[in-house]
Amino acid sequence: MYKSVIAIVTLILIILSVVLAMLLNKSEDYCKKRDRLLAEEDSAFLGANLTLTSTELKVDKILLELKTTELSLGYKNSSEFLPALPFHRAKERIDESKVFGFIRKLPKGGSLHTHLLAAASVDFLVKNISYRDGLYGGEVNGVFKLKFMHDPLKDNRTKWTSVKDLRLQQGSQRFDQWLLEQLTLTQDFPSIETAWTKFKRIFTTTYDLYSYKPVFQEYIQRVLQELYDDNVMYTELKGTIMILYDLDGTTYSKQDFFRIFQAAVEEFKSSHPKFVGVRYIHSIYRGVDFDTLQQGLDEIIAMKKLFPDFVAGFDFVGFEEEGKTLLDYAPQLLQAQKYLRFFFHAGESSWFGHTDLNLADALLLNSFRIGHGFAITKHPKLLDFGKEHDIPLEICPISNQVLKLNEDPRNHPAATLMALNYPIVIGNDDPSIWNATGLSYDWYVVFMAMTPKNKGLEVLKQLAINSIRYSAMDKEEKNDAMKRWQQQWNNFLIDILLQDDKRGL
Repeated sequence: MYKSVIAIVTLILIILSVVLAMLLNKSEDYCKKRDRLLAEEDSAFLGANLTLTSTELKVDKILLELKTTELSLGYKNSSEFLPALPFHRAKERIDESKVFGFIRKLPKGGSLHTHLLAAASVDFLVKNISYRDGLYGGEVNGVFKLKFMHDPLKDNRTKWTSVKDLRLQQGSQRFDQWLLEQLTLTQDFPSIETAWTKFKRIFTTTYDLYSYKPVFQEYIQRVLQELYDDNVMYTELKGTIMILYDLDGTTYSKQDFFRIFQAAVEEFKSSHPKFVGVRYIHSIYRGVDFDTLQQGLDEIIAMKKLFPDFVAGFDFVGFEEEGKTLLDYAPQLLQAQKYLRFFFHAGESSWFGHTDLNLADALLLNSFRIGHGFAITKHPKLLDFGKEHDIPLEICPISNQVLKLNEDPRNHPAATLMALNYPIVIGNDDPSIWNATGLSYDWYVVFMAMTPKNKGLEVLKQLAINSIRYSAMDKEEKNDAMKRWQQQWNNFLIDILLQDDKRGL
């Protein structure tokens, strides 16, 4: 009897050990499959094809420690995850972020999606330009406008009051705060339409102010200085041809606009030899009639011939839901395509099967890059087409948040695009309007909200390389820019490691 019990127990133990071994083997097999699947996904992410040097790996370790620390705070309490907060509430805290500080120092290459008249800090306008003599303000068609004038009685659109007098009447601090509120979107809006209504008004407020020739010249250099201070070496600016003026009544031709613009750029480059240069992308409101469009196309084609190394191409601007579609304009654009590159805004929309279909036309019209392309992940065939033809998207996450396309950048389609290694570049769109400067804020949001926890320096390096690769520079200029960027990159790596050594002492 005793031996029988022993035999039964032994048999049970054998069976249990076999079952356990099978379970362990299954578990091990499951874990291997899981690891393999995640590794395949990891290897497809933007920047994964880069091989980091030993120096870069050391810097990457520092960066990932900073990233992990910030993410851990967000995992515990989502209110601590700064990119998901409205930018106007998070900005001051982002300024204190160590990851943001790291990105600020990093050589970012180029800024390829910036609108000229919203490119410099709003503080520069309020605290500097608006204190100059000869500036008047008044309401024209329900919008407060600013304009420099010698004799305000000659402009009868409204009863103009000098800004100096407005400050005396209201008090400097109160007026400056009021003016700041007119020029920024730093509040919550109930809808995308209300946000865009104010957004458009801001450009009406400042257009005449920036058209004053002395201010325009200084403004251009201020835009470039703020990018330069943010370690950006090149930019492409979207704008319209402005009729510049002086106080004596002199107005300048459209050719003069480009000459004055280029001269300001060259002056900046002469004193900042690390800065590579600027290209101009001409923009027309997407709601114009066909005759106005043709006139604008003919005009910029003529300017392209006169300034071939400065004029990069053509784009439409404005609230995409309100304007005509690219398909509406396709016959004229197909003709203009012989002479111009296109840089179309398209798919800056939450709709599916409506405004987002501009993406199809932007791709088929061979847009050199596509602005935003927010809706492209809803269109897998278009996405495949864009990737096959290497047409990058210009991603501007803070703009998308402020203008109510995407409130939480963790859910931004760019995360999917990067996971698929779709070519993208990061732009800042209209930084002054959300009280930002430079490019680093948008880089920070992309890096922290749209990349996995384990993704570090290789992503940032790829974004910088993309900003040169997909720029409008010619091949020789790109090669030169890459050499300059590589030297700045090497210096940056050394600087980060030296700072880390000092912290360790």
